[in-house]
Amino acid sequence: MPPTQNKTFRAKEDDLFKQLLQKYMPFWPLYLLLIILFLAIAYAYGKFTIPVYEAYSSVVIKDESKGLNESDMLQDLNLFRGKKLVENEIEILKSHSFISDVVNNLGLYADVMEETKFRQMPAYLTTPIKVRFKDPTRIKKAEKIPFVFNRDDRSVTIGKDNFPINQWVATKWGEISFVPNYKYNGDTVTRSLYFTIYPVQPVQASLMNRLKVVPASKLATVINISIKDQVPDRAEDILNELVKVYTEAEIEDKNQRAANTVAMVENRIRSVAGQLDSVENEIQRYRTNTGVIDISAQGRQYLDNVGQYDRQLEQIKNQIAVLDEVEKFIVQKEASSSGIVPSAVGVNDPSLNQMLDKLNDTQLEYEKLKRTTGENSPILISLREEINSLKPGILENVRNQKINLNISRNSFASTGSRYSAMLSTIPQKEKQLIEISRQQAIKNQLYAFLLEKREEAALSFTSTNKGDTRIIDKAYSSVMPVSPNKFVLYLAALIFALGAGIVWVSLKEGLNKKILFRSELEKLSSIPVLGEISYDSSRDPYLVRNDAASPISGQLKSLRNQLFFGANNNQYKKVIITSANRGEGKAYLSSNLAVSLAMTNARVVLIDLDFYTHEISTLYNLENAKGIVDYFSEAVPLQALLHADKVTKGLTILPVGASNEGNAEWLVSDKLENLINELSASYDYIVIVGPAFSDDVNIQAISHIADASLFVIRQGVTSKANLTMLLYNGHMEALKNPAYVFNAVKGRGWGVKMFGNGFGYGNNPGA
Repeated sequence: MPPTQNKTFRAKEDDLFKQLLQKYMPFWPLYLLLIILFLAIAYAYGKFTIPVYEAYSSVVIKDESKGLNESDMLQDLNLFRGKKLVENEIEILKSHSFISDVVNNLGLYADVMEETKFRQMPAYLTTPIKVRFKDPTRIKKAEKIPFVFNRDDRSVTIGKDNFPINQWVATKWGEISFVPNYKYNGDTVTRSLYFTIYPVQPVQASLMNRLKVVPASKLATVINISIKDQVPDRAEDILNELVKVYTEAEIEDKNQRAANTVAMVENRIRSVAGQLDSVENEIQRYRTNTGVIDISAQGRQYLDNVGQYDRQLEQIKNQIAVLDEVEKFIVQKEASSSGIVPSAVGVNDPSLNQMLDKLNDTQLEYEKLKRTTGENSPILISLREEINSLKPGILENVRNQKINLNISRNSFASTGSRYSAMLSTIPQKEKQLIEISRQQAIKNQLYAFLLEKREEAALSFTSTNKGDTRIIDKAYSSVMPVSPNKFVLYLAALIFALGAGIVWVSLKEGLNKKILFRSELEKLSSIPVLGEISYDSSRDPYLVRNDAASPISGQLKSLRNQLFFGANNNQYKKVIITSANRGEGKAYLSSNLAVSLAMTNARVVLIDLDFYTHEISTLYNLENAKGIVDYFSEAVPLQALLHADKVTKGLTILPVGASNEGNAEWLVSDKLENLINELSASYDYIVIVGPAFSDDVNIQAISHIADASLFVIRQGVTSKANLTMLLYNGHMEALKNPAYVFNAVKGRGWGVKMFGNGFGYGNNPGA
């Protein structure tokens, strides 16, 4: 901000402060009186008002979103811990059901009071009994039910009825039980006790309004609970009971979830056990019908058997092939005895091998001797006969072996085919068995899982006797009362006292229908305020002469100087003075102006044109003398109508005259203007006192004969509405050189007369 603007802003602030100080400071005695009064009221209020205390408690909520993680083992054991949010738990703590339980459990619907000399006090700690209703929902309001507790027989007397304690008794208010107050200290002081009963709903609403449940911070999971009450012990009991009800509800909810979970698991176990038994029976039937014990082992066995039979068949085929070669050799070589005998390798017959070996040896020997001996040699014949004798035996043996091998081959082929057929059915059977076994495995896993969860639920069920909420601070109350706070009470008394005084002053002046301040004139129109004349209780029309040293004389002379002596570049010779209504000081102002002008050795004529009040004429004892009316009506010479003041040299009075007839026409006639012109030739200054606008609006028609028009405004007398109407209708603008004179300005306030004296608050004296 530039320095010039900063200075201007500060100057406006200082000016506003000065205006407020000028406006309200004069009424300091009123503020002092109100301060004393309000402080006395505050003292009495603090003395006789029952103090209110505040109790506090705090709990930790295990919020899923804000930490407080448990170990895995605790989480596994605590299956029934619900998910919590601090915001939700706050609303739960303030719920109607919980508050209703607190009201019913503590019997807050029946308020026991102690009546003392000056006030009624809660008897929460001093009453020996408390009142409980069997059905609190049917309570109807009943006020001030006096009772007396009889210590001897431990009974309660209400009127003429006597009721034992700790028993349900029928009364006109409902079924009631009077129970001992465990907080009663057992003193023997006689007290005047009574109880008042209220329906649960209003008590519940009152408790909810007083209860405050807020989080400790945005990131914390701690909830702070507080409540205000006239009895600190009762406030503590309410908070403790609320936390107790909340914790019990939490445990009950966990128990209910646990019981439901265990029951569900048990039902599911029974269902799965039945399904598992059904699947096992189906497997049993399948194995029985298909002859399958262990399909994998049987499949491997079938596969081994088929392979074994195939190998045996190959061996038999090899043996048959060997035997075929042997048989072919024997059959082809029957006619000869030469050639190498084929081997019978692979044929498990020792006799055949021996015969073949013998045949081979014999043939070799035969072939060897044949080269050296003749064919008819007995040895060769003998060898040839031996060879011929061996061949039939070998051939028979070979053929028998072939028959046996063919039988074995057919048997192995048939068995192998059967095993092959059984092996081909293994995949289908295995698929079906896998499907059934899969169902069995699923049911087994589900059954094992449910058994495990049942055990976990059984373990967790034992931990549901404790809630997830942990109490940090049990309820404790403030040592000093929170209400009424004496410092705040007295400070409020001071503020209200000052505020009441300011409001009274503002309403008194702001709602006043009369003009009180110069600033109001300046707001209504642009007509200047030429001067302010302070209030003079004597209303001396000759004040400037009789008390020339008074401040008011100085104000009148200042007004004179501004009008006639050029103080504001004005040098008027003729001035007409009027007002909105009668009684606003035209005669007082005009007489003092005329006297002050005459005191300057000037020749001054004071003309009374107020045909309705004759104030100037009466002031100078000329009410019966001839004047302007006679001049107009009888053509009396002007010099015969002028009366010199006997005290003030140079001052001449022209009275109205004895008759008022025809004055309206004379004011607008040329005769008045001729009269003024004639007087102007003989006198230095002319002061004309005209009628008020409320009497004759023709005053605006003659203002042109003067150099200036003074409109007298009297503080607290001139109506804002009348002046506004004159301005709105253009009557004020019709006057020649109009200006206001603020007359009879009183000092504002009590005791400080400087404020508002002479200028009115909120105005620059030099304006």
